[in-house]
Amino acid sequence: MKPLAQAAHFWEPRRLLYTGILTVVVIIWFVATWPHFRPAMTLSAFIAFAGLGLLANLLYCAAYLGDAFMQSVLAPALLARFRWALWLFGTLFAVLLENYWIADEIYPSVPNNMPNFFSEMDRMSPVIASNMNFPAPVAVLAFLGAGGGLFLCLTIALVAWFARKPELARIVLTIAAAGAVLYSLLLAGFSLASHPQTLARAQEKYFCEIDCHLAYSVVDAQPAGAHYQVTLRTRFDETTTSPQRPKDAPLTPSPRRVLLFDESGHAYSPIATGGTPLLTPLKPSDSFTTMLEFALPEGVKPTRLLVATDPAWEDRVVIGDENSVLHAKTYFAL
Repeated sequence: MKPLAQAAHFWEPRRLLYTGILTVVVIIWFVATWPHFRPAMTLSAFIAFAGLGLLANLLYCAAYLGDAFMQSVLAPALLARFRWALWLFGTLFAVLLENYWIADEIYPSVPNNMPNFFSEMDRMSPVIASNMNFPAPVAVLAFLGAGGGLFLCLTIALVAWFARKPELARIVLTIAAAGAVLYSLLLAGFSLASHPQTLARAQEKYFCEIDCHLAYSVVDAQPAGAHYQVTLRTRFDETTTSPQRPKDAPLTPSPRRVLLFDESGHAYSPIATGGTPLLTPLKPSDSFTTMLEFALPEGVKPTRLLVATDPAWEDRVVIGDENSVLHAKTYFAL
């Protein structure tokens, strides 16, 4: 039996047990703390949990890297024992990480006024408008893990090739390709699951800053002589702050891109700003307003405003990010 097939013969049947254990942990949390999680029975929450399940299985594939290394250095008599030890260690680590994540991030963030699953099914819209439709800290960890895993695979494959072990190099490259395909499916899936939104006046769009959220809203929009002026409010929502973040720690917003769109879809950047700059640091519960001035051709009617994170290259490949490939945007109506 080839090394990759031999490894799959051990790891794939136990993937079901691994997934089942992680699922049972979630069920225990829901049952033990009920009805705390009842407001979280939303369509978007179920989609997010499905994505987390896929991410957990993506991380499970890292076992193949360890298996490839063990096959190259261990005798067959010891290989089975070390495989079981690696599976037990990895599963226990995953359970520990899952409990920490639920207790530290998910449990405190469930609002008491969130509508239930059936009301959201009726509305078919997210509870909170956000620049992410996937948990941002998990998306960042997935991006870093995918990048680090790819680098590690390529390094091992290169070393194996020069060490004249082409079979090991092929196994590692196959693992890297499988991980890249799974990550790409998650990236495309959450982008295709998104849909364009247009928020009414004073409705807020949330931007995740990993352990807290900033909320933006349009409080005023009107012609100003030959130009058009929009007043944008920035608010540090203290209710979304992680318990681990100091309550008085200031936050400097990420750079934002602001575009105004007319009826034909043409975009305009602001030509001048007034009030408090958008990059001004805030403490929890702080807020400020910024005046943005746009120059529009005569007779052109503005229709909506886009406030988004100024996109960097890595934003294009972060799961669920509004700037990722094929992801829909959330706008403000004017």
